[in-house]
Amino acid sequence: MQKLKNIFNKFLSFKLAPLIIFLIMALLMVSRQLWTHTLFFGADSLFHFNRFYDTAMQLKSGKFSYFQTNYGFMQNGRILSALYGPVIAYIGGAILLVCGSWFKFQIVLNLIVLVIAGLTMYLLNVKNHVTRGYAILVAIIYMYSSQIVQWVTSQQFTAFGAALLPLLILSGTSAIRKHDVSVLGLALSMSLLIQTHLMSSMIGMLGIIPLFIVGLVTATDKWKLVRHTLYAAIITIFLTINVWYNLLYISSTNKLLSVYPVPHLRTYGFNFNLYSITNIFKPTEAILFLFVIGFVIYRWKKISLVTKTLTVTGVGFMVVAWSHFPWGMIQRFVPSLTYTLQFPKRFLVLPFIMILLALGMIMTYEHETNHQFFRREQWWRLLLVAFIIIGSLGLDFYSMNGRIYRYDQTAKGHNISNYHDSSLYYYFKKHHRNVQKDIDSPHLGHLVNDYIKASPDYMPVKKDIKGFKAYNAFNPYLLDYHQYIGKNSVTHFKHKVWRNGGLSVIWHSKKAKWTQVPLVKYADTKVTLNGTKLKKVHTTNLGAVIVKAKAGKNRVTIQYYQDFMTRLMMVICILSWLIVLAYLLISKIVTKM
Repeated sequence: MQKLKNIFNKFLSFKLAPLIIFLIMALLMVSRQLWTHTLFFGADSLFHFNRFYDTAMQLKSGKFSYFQTNYGFMQNGRILSALYGPVIAYIGGAILLVCGSWFKFQIVLNLIVLVIAGLTMYLLNVKNHVTRGYAILVAIIYMYSSQIVQWVTSQQFTAFGAALLPLLILSGTSAIRKHDVSVLGLALSMSLLIQTHLMSSMIGMLGIIPLFIVGLVTATDKWKLVRHTLYAAIITIFLTINVWYNLLYISSTNKLLSVYPVPHLRTYGFNFNLYSITNIFKPTEAILFLFVIGFVIYRWKKISLVTKTLTVTGVGFMVVAWSHFPWGMIQRFVPSLTYTLQFPKRFLVLPFIMILLALGMIMTYEHETNHQFFRREQWWRLLLVAFIIIGSLGLDFYSMNGRIYRYDQTAKGHNISNYHDSSLYYYFKKHHRNVQKDIDSPHLGHLVNDYIKASPDYMPVKKDIKGFKAYNAFNPYLLDYHQYIGKNSVTHFKHKVWRNGGLSVIWHSKKAKWTQVPLVKYADTKVTLNGTKLKKVHTTNLGAVIVKAKAGKNRVTIQYYQDFMTRLMMVICILSWLIVLAYLLISKIVTKM
């Protein structure tokens, strides 16, 4: 037994040991998916698959278009990735090309998200003086938490933000421990979040505010902490100009349709029902949370200020994420939260990071001070942690079972248009294919053109549509089907992508008539009909182009025009990243000399 213990301790001393352990645990998580050869589909899966497919085809063809979606979403030319995690979209597209099939892509991306979550949580613990063994255990628990696993089971993109968020929380704990922050550390962590998932960066910013306040109150040199935080904020602005400037500019020059506004915010908080305890906040996680909270109360006078602050802040955001928090009252005062925040349960990511970090710090403190509960010979504590990890994995597998069953229902059938199934439409019968064939096919376009979901988010509309009732009355999902999906399913429309980023639709008309084509027109989209630039462009209520076609062959081409300021901001962003990366590289070389 002692020999095995020595071997394990020697393994843990290796620099890459945490990475190897996290990779093994990640493979264990995706093992059921590998065994059943299942592609999990969530509510947003096809939305993200189309984003990644579009950038993959841009990289493959060399026909780049940062703004227009020329390949995904049935090639309608909409603006999306420029407003929604542009960097991660291109990284995902590159991974998709390397993988060569959707099944391999989902497995690889699942492993990447899980391992990154483990590494960032491990780094957060180690930097807060949690011993290596405990840091690894806490990181595994975080990897298996619902905040990360939600990408594996249902492709909820908040998991990408959750995987990176520990890097931002590190700046918060540094503000308390050192009364200072790393300027580049804070700037890079926030910039990565903004480039990946804007909502996660907003939640993260709210999460570190209480930590910064405690750090500021207890600091002797308060101006130093404030000054370095401001420096980090300025650098972040330059590193993320491509996101916030384009978002502000495009939103000001167009009326963009918001994402789905939920009718009641409180409905989307976590609760103590079957769905919540299997998908949002598992009993095994609740046990850990209760232990940490109870321990902090019991040892309040002895534990560190960081541990206290993390626990109190984590509990506070746990209450905020609860469905019984007064979200109804807040919704009346800030109705825009229904289509910006949407789901209060998103705040749960903060308690998961903070309370799990507090757990690691408690275990380290108790172990080092040789208290009875955490004495080295208390072997049963390892069994308890193993039980929690295995229990979380079991509940994750239970959640997967339902998705595997739903996948099996559509995997082998040749379905026709499924008009009333949550805005999903199938066109397998037309091509004699099915999901099972599409997920393994090297032809990546088969899946996204056979298995389609209406996604009207950020499409241009003619009037502002605010609130659940107005959104439902407008019925954008049905309009998306009729004006884009249905039109594209008609075989006489052919698409062509040009080297300059333009996108054309070509068709043959029997006679001269007004025709709606499945292309999107934004304020800065230039439209040409049969080689003639149109000064006045007619559009539908969801931005689809309407032209007067002639008898015979017709071609409509759209191209998004980037003005001088837009191009300048993009150049500044690229130069900012190059300067920061060069500085880090030179600093590392100088340090080693």
